Amino acid sequence: MNLKRFGLILSLFLLITACSQPQDQTLDLETLNQELPYLAEETFDISNVLSSVEYEKDNIFENLIDLYDYDYEEVLGITPSNVLHGTVRISPTSAQMYMVFKPVSGCEEALKQELMDYVSQRILNADNDTDKNLLENALIEENEDFIALIVSTDNQEVLSRIQNARTTLFGVLTPAEDVDLEDYGLDLTMVSSYAIQKPVLTSARTYLIAKPVEGQEEEVKEALSSYLKRLETDYASMPQEEELVKSAMVTELEGYQIIIISKDNERVLEAIKTYLQ
Repeated sequence: MNLKRFGLILSLFLLITACSQPQDQTLDLETLNQELPYLAEETFDISNVLSSVEYEKDNIFENLIDLYDYDYEEVLGITPSNVLHGTVRISPTSAQMYMVFKPVSGCEEALKQELMDYVSQRILNADNDTDKNLLENALIEENEDFIALIVSTDNQEVLSRIQNARTTLFGVLTPAEDVDLEDYGLDLTMVSSYAIQKPVLTSARTYLIAKPVEGQEEEVKEALSSYLKRLETDYASMPQEEELVKSAMVTELEGYQIIIISKDNERVLEAIKTYLQ
């Protein structure tokens, strides 16, 4: 074998070897920090219907007002004893509305009939073609979680938003900035990138993801350990939050040091992994 051919084979071997070596992955921290705070539980939560329908995306409705349970019978013709919980939002100037009810067991059919009767009455009383058309295309949907009545310009989109009403795993969070790093015993000489969401109100739920500068790994680890100990002290008078802190997940992923304090740390970690690139 001549030297030229040997050199070519050696070059190909080195190239293949290099390509086969596992490459470090990085986290898309910007996108992660925008989306992860909204990671939700699997179960439906009627108390989050309003925010899911009207606040998390462009609002389909305008000028809706609340209707409370003490007005159900007079305004809607709904028997209060048929309903465990409800969220009712109606327009005072048009036919647009949505209602979501958790019915009393055994009262599902009665509640659906009352909703159909209400829509029929509204159609008879409609004073313009736009409202009449919306009411004639009203959607009444039933599943194991709720019964809903929707009158809108996009009933399927509203239904999708209702179905996605979930309690977030973290509650309310606010993003940390460079000036906040000292609260965690960190600074920009210790970490090259980070994604941190701070808890607000009286919650301990939070997450912290930091990529240490080379040579600062142990310093960052010690800082985060001290931060967790401080949280245990801060929430010692709040048993539920203290338990969350004591159950915190402390782990590493592709060189990132991570703390997760939530209702489901494993699920959060799996979600974080989806931002690897």
